[in-house]
Amino acid sequence: MRPSLLIAAHGTRSAVGSATTAALAAAVQAARPETPVALCFLDVAEPSLVAALDRLGDSAVVVVPLLLSAGYHVETDIPAVAAGRANVRVARHLGPDPVVIDAVAQRLHEAGAHTGPVLLAAVPSSRPSAQGEVDLAAARLAARLGRPVTVLPLGAETDVPDPAPAIATYLLAEGGFLDGLRARMSGRGVVAAPIGVHPALVELVWERCDEVNRVGL
Repeated sequence: MRPSLLIAAHGTRSAVGSATTAALAAAVQAARPETPVALCFLDVAEPSLVAALDRLGDSAVVVVPLLLSAGYHVETDIPAVAAGRANVRVARHLGPDPVVIDAVAQRLHEAGAHTGPVLLAAVPSSRPSAQGEVDLAAARLAARLGRPVTVLPLGAETDVPDPAPAIATYLLAEGGFLDGLRARMSGRGVVAAPIGVHPALVELVWERCDEVNRVGL
């Protein structure tokens, strides 16, 4: 029997964001109904990663971090929880994979931003590894679009220049950061939707899982 897939998402207080994450997990399950898929959260929401793994008991499990950057959860939190559990393997996080960049570009196109420079809105991190991946995502998006792309760190004091260029969203789902950005951008320019439930993202989650299964538990 192939291992179960446990999707480890960040978690959000946004009802819309939570619904998007649940819908993405459902789409992952629908793509391969023969493999059990569960969803857990690394912050804010329940069940936690610990609770989800305890619930699965001694079953073989592959944890796929539903995260775009190698920050605290990827480098510290998830490995610490998985340590000592012989039945658990952790896959690579999603990162600035080319299919992720394609999905970001598609959302920007859907928002109607077809020309001009772009800001890539992303959650900042104090970890150099995470910041490096966001910078790589911006470089890959610039190459994909053939237009300049600059990282826009999201936060309460995010300052968007005026006139505002189009904003691509390096986020998986809705949440407080994006709500705040939209409020500050009201009437000033285009803010693309987050990646959300995207077929390429569903395939990438399974690809990460398959990488672990090819090595073997």
